[in-house]
Amino acid sequence: MNLKVKQKIPLKIKRMGINGEGIGYINKKICFVQNALPGEMVEVEIIEDNRKFLKGKVLKTMNVSSDRVESFCKEDHFCQGCSLTALSYKQHLPHKKGILKDALKKYTDFDVESLPIKAVIPAITQTGYKKVVSLPVTYFKGKVAVGIYQRESKYLTFMNNCSMQDPLINQCLVKIENILNEYKVRDYNDKVKKGLRFMKVRNIAGQIQVLFVTGQDGISEEVTKAIGQIEEVKSIYFTINTSRHQDFEQQGYKKIYGQSTLPFQCFEQQYLYSIKSEFPINPEMEMKKLDIMKSFIPENTSVLSLNCGIGLLELSLSQHVVAIDDKNYHIKDAKDNAKFLHKDNVEFICKNIDEATVQQCKKKRFDIAVIRCEELSRAIKQSLVLSKVKDVIYVSDHPSSLAKDLDELSSYYQIESIIPLDTYPYTSKLDTIVKLKRK
Repeated sequence: MNLKVKQKIPLKIKRMGINGEGIGYINKKICFVQNALPGEMVEVEIIEDNRKFLKGKVLKTMNVSSDRVESFCKEDHFCQGCSLTALSYKQHLPHKKGILKDALKKYTDFDVESLPIKAVIPAITQTGYKKVVSLPVTYFKGKVAVGIYQRESKYLTFMNNCSMQDPLINQCLVKIENILNEYKVRDYNDKVKKGLRFMKVRNIAGQIQVLFVTGQDGISEEVTKAIGQIEEVKSIYFTINTSRHQDFEQQGYKKIYGQSTLPFQCFEQQYLYSIKSEFPINPEMEMKKLDIMKSFIPENTSVLSLNCGIGLLELSLSQHVVAIDDKNYHIKDAKDNAKFLHKDNVEFICKNIDEATVQQCKKKRFDIAVIRCEELSRAIKQSLVLSKVKDVIYVSDHPSSLAKDLDELSSYYQIESIIPLDTYPYTSKLDTIVKLKRK
């Protein structure tokens, strides 16, 4: 059958893809279909046909899957942020475990069915879990608003009432939008390099922190004074950035209202976060993940920790720890927290992760390495092997890279446990903790 774009064709959905799309086959060629579930027969319109795959758009569903639920999101068919809102949550966990197993089957020679892969740990809170949002500011129908123009379309998704975002953040976004419009603030104009570009809002234990990314004009005192009157807002910052790239952390941040740090409770002790340090999007699941990681670290061991952040895990340990991060603001907060908590068993180092790992593994013998990253570099893998680190705790949110790394390490390390966590509900993303032991 010769297909043409815009052609309509019936299609049986066989399975789900890694991004939550339905997958069927036409003349043995894979066809990706958004908003279609396994078992459904759908009529699709072919919207893309290239050498490797097809893309289809659902026109009609002939038989509906028993796992389909009515989406709680009114933007379900337009917003590309969440791919699983029409799938019953009880099916999310086996789907995500399947993503992990498929990656292991594709990139390793393991007998995947015999691996110690645990059931996916469900999210503690399934909606309203995002405590950090970074959103573009746009101008629409005479008003500024926070919203995202969807890829491959001109559809604007307003983001001040997203079901995945923390309710307090949503409330504050509405209030901030009202203030911006009251004072006739405009969105960013690239020609004159003025206006608001982005807004980042974080809820740290019920305290709202706001960061504006602006053009050369910054943000006026009267606007920030009004926003500062919002009860939950504890600090306001801004940074001027007129470059086309969006790596805003490279620029300086200026505090214009409130507290320099905000407290956060973890492991029954208080930590302080400054504006630049990364706060977990889903703190509940982050603490669950840290609890599991901590349970794998025996007493009286020496620990090497990579990408340590502000030291939530490291400062909860009594063992001697060398903790490395390449972001100076993380290490500054980590050292400040060590002083605040009167902890002197952790040595925090700000340096390129690869260089510091090689250096530390040559200087010292470590019993256990704690690694958080998408994938391991060659330098890190060689350092683990050559220095004979006994145990490795490897945490990744990228199943394919994780699988490739485990395959390379399998000559020297045995997999003791694989624990997936649903840290990002209603998306196809998951965290995975792997415990490795030296052979």
